[in-house]
Parts: sequence; structure tokens; C-alpha cells
Amino acid sequence: MARGSALSKVLLATGLGVALRQLCPGQEAFASPPSRRDAAALMAAMVAGSAVAPDAADAAIPNFSFFGFGSGQSDAYSVNDNPSNPYSQFSDGKDAVYNKYNEQEMSRKRTQLDAAVKRLEKTPELIRTKQAQQIKANLL
Repeated sequence: MARGSALSKVLLATGLGVALRQLCPGQEAFASPPSRRDAAALMAAMVAGSAVAPDAADAAIPNFSFFGFGSGQSDAYSVNDNPSNPYSQFSDGKDAVYNKYNEQEMSRKRTQLDAAVKRLEKTPELIRTKQAQQIKANLL
């Protein structure tokens, strides 16, 4: 609840600053000077808006069910609550199907990196002989 009261104080202070700015305009060209009535209306709108605005953190999660089955909640993060799923990226990793740094994948990546380094070592010679298309092909 402290968050909501702080937000309303910030909004009220912002509205007061805007209202004061409206009362004391600078050197603006081609603009009619605002009246005190406009500034007072702006202040009243800011106070009313901060008093009525609901706090987003206090929003209740809606419940839904189909024909009485299920007590589902519309929560975006409830999908990640299954740590025993071996296919989930959020699982605990004990029985995971995919292991991030397995030897087969690492050897394939090393082979690709070695081939890329060999292609890049040819680049100075290609630059010297002005073979732009070969340079582009090597970078792909």
C-alpha cells in the first residue's frame, strides 16, 4: 500500500509543477497565455486522477474453470512451476533431456570455430588482391 501512496504523491507533485508552469509561462511565441482557470482545472484533474487510480500490485488474479473443472488462475508465471518436467528449461536439471555443454555439441562447435578461423586467415590476401566477393563469402 505504501507504493500506491508514494505514486499518488509523485503524481500530485507533478500536477502541481505543471500547474505552476502554466501559471508562469516563459517566452513562447504564437501561443495564448493560459488562464488561472485552466491551471486550477488541471490541478483538480490530477488530484482526482491520483485518488481514483487503482494500484497495479494489488490486482487480484482472476480464477476460471470450464464446466466446474479446474481451479485455474490466469497467472503468466504458473507455467514455470513444474520443476520435474525434463523438457522444461526451468527444471532442476537432474533428469533433463538436453545437457547444455555435452561433448558432442562442443566438438561440433570447435570444428565450426576452426573452419571460421581458417577462412579469416585468408582475408589479408583477399584484401591485397581486391577480391571483395570472396571476402563477403568468407564472412557468411
